[in-house]
Amino acid sequence: MKKSLIFICFNLLLSLNSYANTANDYSIYLHQGANDSDYYSSVGVEVIHRKRNSYLGVSVTSSLGYARVTDTMNDQHSFIAWEGGMKVGYFADFSLYAEFGVDLLELAFFDRDDDEYSHNNKRYSSDFENDNFDHRYSNNNIDGYIGIGSSLMIGQLKVTGFVRLREISGYNWRAKNHAFSGIELAVVF
Repeated sequence: MKKSLIFICFNLLLSLNSYANTANDYSIYLHQGANDSDYYSSVGVEVIHRKRNSYLGVSVTSSLGYARVTDTMNDQHSFIAWEGGMKVGYFADFSLYAEFGVDLLELAFFDRDDDEYSHNNKRYSSDFENDNFDHRYSNNNIDGYIGIGSSLMIGQLKVTGFVRLREISGYNWRAKNHAFSGIELAVVF
């Protein structure tokens, strides 16, 4: 139920596209963030909601991407991420914003309540397995980010530079690098 509500609420935010007193911009973007040999590449959509005759607003983003990151043991991990986020800021020909977001795939499918439920139904063959399994522990936190960015719009094209701090982890590993910077190219409708 929790997963369904999260999915429905986020999709409702993306679909709120017409108000009587608002001016919305829609964009499709290519996004590339990197740190050393680690990178995030994605394609996504963005809807900027703001009042008419005002440049202050809120943006809702959704993207599907591919990432390759190095963990603290110098092993490389690759994964697909469906990210959802929000930006708050000044949106005009020159824009400044603060942003935050999460990996919606992990949010929807890697629920810790499910882990506990699975643990309670398992059968163990030894006391060692039973005693050394902490069903409440998982270092695979939901990946997320916070960041700041600035963009310049030239006609219908928007070029954005950004810096993000990311929480990236998997089962039994944690990313070595947390700061990512990059560029985003968008077509605005």
